[in-house]
Amino acid sequence: MAQLACILLAAGEGKRFKSKLPKPLQRLCGRSLIDHVLGPLESLGAEKIVMVVGGGREQIYEAARGRPVEFCVQEQPIGTGHAVLCAEQALRGFEGTVLVTCADIPLVSQATLQRLVDAHQAQRAEATILTAIMPDPTGYGRIVRSRDGRVRAIVEHRDATDEIRQIQEINAGIYCFRSASLFDELRRVKPDNVQGEYYLPDVIGRYVAAGDIVTAVQAENADEVVGINTRRHLATAEQVARDRARHRLLEEGVTLVAPDTVYVDSTVRVGCDTTIYPGAIILGETQIGEDCEIGPYTSIENCTIGNGVRVRHGAVLSNCAVGNNAMVGPYSHVRSDSEVGDEALVGSFVEVVRSRLGNGAKQLHFGYVGDTQVGDGANIGAGAVTCNYDGVDKHETVIAEGAFIGSNSVLVAPVRVGRKAYVAAGSVITEDVSEESLGIARQRQTVKDDWSGPGKK
Repeated sequence: MAQLACILLAAGEGKRFKSKLPKPLQRLCGRSLIDHVLGPLESLGAEKIVMVVGGGREQIYEAARGRPVEFCVQEQPIGTGHAVLCAEQALRGFEGTVLVTCADIPLVSQATLQRLVDAHQAQRAEATILTAIMPDPTGYGRIVRSRDGRVRAIVEHRDATDEIRQIQEINAGIYCFRSASLFDELRRVKPDNVQGEYYLPDVIGRYVAAGDIVTAVQAENADEVVGINTRRHLATAEQVARDRARHRLLEEGVTLVAPDTVYVDSTVRVGCDTTIYPGAIILGETQIGEDCEIGPYTSIENCTIGNGVRVRHGAVLSNCAVGNNAMVGPYSHVRSDSEVGDEALVGSFVEVVRSRLGNGAKQLHFGYVGDTQVGDGANIGAGAVTCNYDGVDKHETVIAEGAFIGSNSVLVAPVRVGRKAYVAAGSVITEDVSEESLGIARQRQTVKDDWSGPGKK
């Protein structure tokens, strides 16, 4: 197989986004634009991936940390042709196919890119263009063909005549080139256009004029090549990406009761026979097991959820883990660094943060568990809370295996309730309660007879 290198153009400033983030780092369906593009490029098995960056590059370096990418800098944004030329030094000595794509074209699949590379190499072309038929081609460069169907030129929208603007076949901005001639031809490109920039598509005209082979591969779906230059474009691409994510879940055996209402990131993984109800929001690196029920209007982000779990109406889970056959909700909140064990129950209006509920543990009604280790089978009554913050530091509470915490109790950390110990309802516990004992901390009840209220004389 012929050698392959990739140039990823990521130097766009994205001024129309009016954002502190560089355009390549704008988020799409849970990931940055460059992350969407780098995944398929890495799957192609390229010998080298060179990313051309410009403004905001320090942020891009950080975002791409650990990826197999070499960087080069385009100091001035003077066109795509100049940007590719900036990668020449990084590819010095390389002989093979150079695939050029852009960070703001994030929806192209690995399969489409592979088809482009294969066609280019099979036809031994000097250049191969990825094109698409776009119902509304406004803003895109048009593919101008001769009568026999050969590519004759690419004309940018700004420079096109009214007749050329009627053409619906557009340049997707993704190309394959033979490395031997690419950079020499780029040096001959002139900024003879409205923008005064060095256009990469002008190389195509030079190849055509020289009689070299220039071919085109048409994307099967125009949605793949949607370019992103504004937040409106980003919103359009977001809809496409989320439709894809939902379709993938359906194909993998997940039931979406009302698919259009489910908001799911492309990074989410869900096991078969799980049902997701309307209004659910599932984000980030979330993994959900088989046979689960994800209730309506739930929010789940960066969580690991086992098999047979019920997340009920309105529950919010973030950066936590839930074991097999557990239940969370309705209207509960399980926050960062928390773990809900197998068959554990977290009920309505309960908040859990930086805590572990052991297997079979329960807190079914109201309450707060913070910085707490709850043993297997422990039962926390309605309205009970752990006071983990003294105004300066956080402290830990331990509720051991099989312990019972009565309703409306307050455990003031640091404190430990021993195995199978009881805390009486309404107690404020400030000292440890030993195993199999009863902790009571409340004032003795007083009853005054013949009392009819404050107005009695």
